[in-house]
This record gives sequence, C-alpha cells and structure tokens, in this order.
Amino acid sequence: MAEEKTVWEVAEKIPTPEEVFKTELTLKKKITTLWGSALIALGTSIGSGEFLLGPSMAIKIGLGLFWLIWIGALLQTAYIYSWARISIATGETPITTMFKIGVWAAILGALGVFLSFVWGGWAYSSATALAGGILGRMPGVADRPFVATVGVILLLLTFLILSLGRRVARTLELFNWFDLGVVFTSFIVLAIILVPPDVWAEAAKGLVSVGYIPPGVDPVVFGGWWGYIGFATGINYIIVNYYKDKGFGMGSLTGFISALIGGKKIEVSPFGKIFKVTPENVSTYRRWLKLAAEELLLIFCLGAIVGMAIPMMLSYGLMHGWKFELAWNVPLWLSLALNKLWGAPGYWWGVIVAVFVLFKTQMGVADAIVRAFCDAFWKVEGVRKALRNDIRILYYLTLAIILAWASLAMFTSAPVWLILISSNMANFGAIFGVPFLFYLDRKLPKELRMHWGLKVLNIVFFIMCTTIFLLSVAKYLGLY
Repeated sequence: MAEEKTVWEVAEKIPTPEEVFKTELTLKKKITTLWGSALIALGTSIGSGEFLLGPSMAIKIGLGLFWLIWIGALLQTAYIYSWARISIATGETPITTMFKIGVWAAILGALGVFLSFVWGGWAYSSATALAGGILGRMPGVADRPFVATVGVILLLLTFLILSLGRRVARTLELFNWFDLGVVFTSFIVLAIILVPPDVWAEAAKGLVSVGYIPPGVDPVVFGGWWGYIGFATGINYIIVNYYKDKGFGMGSLTGFISALIGGKKIEVSPFGKIFKVTPENVSTYRRWLKLAAEELLLIFCLGAIVGMAIPMMLSYGLMHGWKFELAWNVPLWLSLALNKLWGAPGYWWGVIVAVFVLFKTQMGVADAIVRAFCDAFWKVEGVRKALRNDIRILYYLTLAIILAWASLAMFTSAPVWLILISSNMANFGAIFGVPFLFYLDRKLPKELRMHWGLKVLNIVFFIMCTTIFLLSVAKYLGLY
C-alpha cells in the first residue's frame, strides 16, 4: 500500500536560491543555471500539435482562431505556476501531493498523463520525418516496416540520451537549448522569407478577434489543438516535476532523479517538507515564486505562442500565397513545400526541422510518462525496499517498458477511439486537475496560498477545457 502523511514534515527554513545554486543569480546565471524547467516544457510542447495539427487547421479555416493561442498559453502558464507554488513550498511533485487527497486521486493523476500520450504517435511522427529524409519522399503504407525500424533506432537513442548526465532533467534542458535554437531560428527565418504581408496582417487580426469562431471548425480536431497549444492543458502538472528536480525551494531537500550514466544513487524522499512560516521564510518563498514566474512567462508562455503561431502562418502562407497543394497533416509538409521552392537543399532543411521538432517531443513525452509512474509507485514502501531506495532502477525499467510499447505501436494502426482519447485527455485532465489544485492549496498555510486573481484564471481554464472536452466528445458520439 502507498503510504501517506496527512501533514508535511516541518523544516526550520527554506533554502535561498543562492544556497541551492551556489552562485549569485545574475541574468547570465539565470539563463545558464536556473532556467530549464520551462524550457523542457516548451521543447516537449512544440511537437505534433504545433507542427501537424495547427498547420492542418490553418489551411482549412485560416488564422481566425489566433486569439485562442495567447489565451491558451497564458492560462496554461497560470495553471503550471499554481502547481509550482505547492511544489516549491513542500518539495513534492504534484502526483505525490495528490496522495493527500487519496490514493485514488494520485492514480487518476498518473493515469491522466499516461492516457494523454498512450498511443505511440509521438514516436511514429519523428520516425516518419527521418525516414522521409532517407527515402527522399513521403513514406507510404508499404514503407511502414522501414519507418518502424527507424523509429526503433530513435527510441534507442532516446533511452541513451536520457541515460546521460548527472540529472535526467539537466540532460533534457541541455538538449532542448540546442534543439529549440535550431527550430526557432528556422521558423523565424522561414516566416520572414516565405509568409506574405497579407498573411501577417491576417494573423495580427486573428490575435485580437477575441470570440470569433470561423465556420467549418471540427470540434474534435479543435479540442486536440486547444489541448496542445502549450504543453497538455490539464495534464501540465507533470511539468512541475522539473522544478522539483531542479531544486526550487523545498525541492532541494527531497532529492531528484539522477541519470544512469554519469549520475549516482540519490535518496528521493516519498514525502515532502514544508518550512516554518516566518517573515524571512515567506520572503524567500516569494523569491522562488518570482523566479518560476519569470521563467514560465519569458520561455514557456511566449515560446508557446510563437511555436504555435509561426507554423500555422507558414502553412497558410505556403498554401494561399504560393498555392501549394500538400497533405498538411503529415510530418514532411514543410520539406515538401521547401522542395518545390529550393529543391533538395530545401527538402533537407525541412527534414532537419521536422526531426528536431518531433524528436525532442518524443523524449519529453517518454520522460513525462515515466515520471508519472515513478511518482505513484515510489510511494509504496515495498517498491522502495525492493529497489534498494534507488529510484533510477524504477525510472529506467519503466522507460524501457514505455519505449518497447511505442516500438510495437509503430507496427500497427491507431484505432480512432484511442486517438480521440489521447488527443482530448489533456483537456479532461483539467476537470480533476483544477479541483485537486484548489483542495491542496487550502492545505497550505494561509500565507502561502494562491492569490484570488490566480484562482480566477484557473477557474476560466477549467471552464474552457471542460466545455471544449465535452463538445469534442459529443461531436464524436454524433450527439449534434
């Protein structure tokens, strides 16, 4: 059985950022040392939703829904920040904290992450992009064995990369700094070169057309698009694991998941710690919150807006400005378009961008699923004893199972109902995620609880995710 304490162990003080990172936090140090958690979230988020679903929607209905991009990014940022407040105060990951509601709540939290990414499409997409580069064309049904073989190689590479370094989270940070540098530079350069002025104007109009819904919107596709504007709407609590592993606040006292190669056994506590409520501690706590907010706003929020907007503008501009007829929901849409413009160099530029976009998502998704299960199972004393209190064994065993499942999934076709569950489960996550958040916030000392303005943003987030999820399911079931 999973153990739980109804209250947190109390520590004398919360460590300061300087004590944790052992340096003065100048802007340069923030970028090189402190920032990283939001970067992982952004890197994982810019994937199938931004690169596949967004462009296919833009081609069909235009850019009239652009106003939802910045609203979605802002609401997701507020939701992540709200969960981060609890983790910084207690040193627990969100799923671990959910045990204070009940074992059922923690299981639901872990299943929410799993069901949001249950199908191996995140692995198949990156494999399709790389296989298309090797073949020089869009792979067809007959190429499935070859694509799957490429996919297995990429999954093995995922395991290898996640095995390197001192902390798994730090390895992901470094990879995403490089990966996003390539992706964003390419997006911005291509947008400047290829997007006509009238498309820029239409995008600007879409950003301020709050409330406008273009005709022809498919609620099911729309639900999936909304869910992946940032990371994964209601499932975004899993991102807070990276703040805990980074050592934000009390997370610096409860351990982190170290890598298999280059790391060492770290005692990861299944229970959190909270600090005594003193003026000095509350002041330090607020410093941590400010640092988390800065990173989330500057990297995750702004990055999510740009990461969704530019691929949609590119696809729309190429279709309507350059009159290209392509399958816009495939991983190689950009490669095929650039091939028509610039030949083989353009094709390979598109392949590189697609692989970089989708492979980092593959790594982030795999890590997120594994962390959800580790959070749940590490609460079980028998599991900790069997694994000699080395969470790395649980992490890499689970990772191997998840990647093996993804390998098998690439040799089959995804049932429609499973795709529906996976794409919209992120929105369903808000239905339980926001109430869980409010309940756990009430367990904190009143000095550490959310401001009413933050509560309002989470309520709006809850209403929008719930409404979109219900409309999507109702449409799929033929109820309207």
